[in-house]
Amino acid sequence: MTGFLLEHGYLVLFTAMLAAQLGVPVPGIPLLLAAGVLARSGTFSAAAALGLTVVASGLGHLVWYEAGRRRGTAVLRLLCKISIEPDSCVRKTEDLFVRHGPSALVAAPFIPGLGAIAPPLAGMSAMSPGRFLLLDAAGAALFAAIFLAAGFAAGPQLVSALQVAMRFGGFLALGVGVAFGIWLSWKVAQRTRVLRALRVTRIEPAELIALLGSGDPPLVVDLRSELTAGSETIRGAHRVLQGDLPRWAEGIPREREIILACD
Repeated sequence: MTGFLLEHGYLVLFTAMLAAQLGVPVPGIPLLLAAGVLARSGTFSAAAALGLTVVASGLGHLVWYEAGRRRGTAVLRLLCKISIEPDSCVRKTEDLFVRHGPSALVAAPFIPGLGAIAPPLAGMSAMSPGRFLLLDAAGAALFAAIFLAAGFAAGPQLVSALQVAMRFGGFLALGVGVAFGIWLSWKVAQRTRVLRALRVTRIEPAELIALLGSGDPPLVVDLRSELTAGSETIRGAHRVLQGDLPRWAEGIPREREIILACD
């Protein structure tokens, strides 16, 4: 990794980090560690690596920010469809963003899932581009600095570890591949079960409209957050926060048909 980075220089680091922020599965952390190792030997500039990472993060995340600002919930639905955990989808990361506000952008690089969801959520929340880029840069700089410093501090030990890994690379790759395959199979099975359940219980908009116009209309509960719902409204729906649902439902007759609108 260090030899590859040394030969191709800063362009490789910038391109890889930009691709990672756009959603391409590129190993950004090993590149930052390798850049730190090279910085210790004096063949690479840690300051330049830090600056390139921040710029790449800003450019990549700005694409998702604009997508969220222009397309709103359509972007979240896309991320939900490709999510490997459809049971939680974007809800956990969305709740985290709503609860902590703009400061979540600084923590986004360190929290799985939040890094992909935070930029479009920031666009949907009408955050100004300047403030978004400032907070995004702070998070990217902190993230890059930690791994550059780790590579710089580890130095020879990290190189030795890489040499050992290369010597036993075949066995290591096999073990990692088997573990990843087991984990991925479990997640795919989990996804299949959840999607099957959703297909059974899902109601289409036209059917809901027909039910609302009947003599015994169902009770519609809108659990969407303000970010997700935006200006969209459902006729006669009760807006309830997800955490308040158990307490709110205590007074609802059990025989009443209830339809939930979720993210």
